[in-house]
Amino acid sequence: MIVHYHLGSITLIIFLFIIVNHLYTRQKKRTAVILHQVLRFMYLFAALTGLMLLGILPVYLGGLFKAFLGLGSIGLIEIYFVHKLKNDAPKYLHVILIVFLSITVIMGLVLPQGISILF
Repeated sequence: MIVHYHLGSITLIIFLFIIVNHLYTRQKKRTAVILHQVLRFMYLFAALTGLMLLGILPVYLGGLFKAFLGLGSIGLIEIYFVHKLKNDAPKYLHVILIVFLSITVIMGLVLPQGISILF
């Protein structure tokens, strides 16, 4: 059950990231700031459910690696939005963010306690 909450929060984070990015690009800052705060709440929810999932099984290196990638993704998303607000985002930052998020999702699905726990 916790897995479903965790995957749902990750899905919401990705959708909210896309929506907030679009709103910041369109200069609709009031709505973007509100949704950005919701996105930050979802970070907490994903981190808490991730820690709960780490507690289900014995600690292993793959689980710690997934946790590190998840926290790194959250940090990169926040760095991206700070630069976006200041209108000085480097051209390569969004590419690094997308690559890092892709690696995080792939590792989350491939490493143990990934897809196998859903079936």
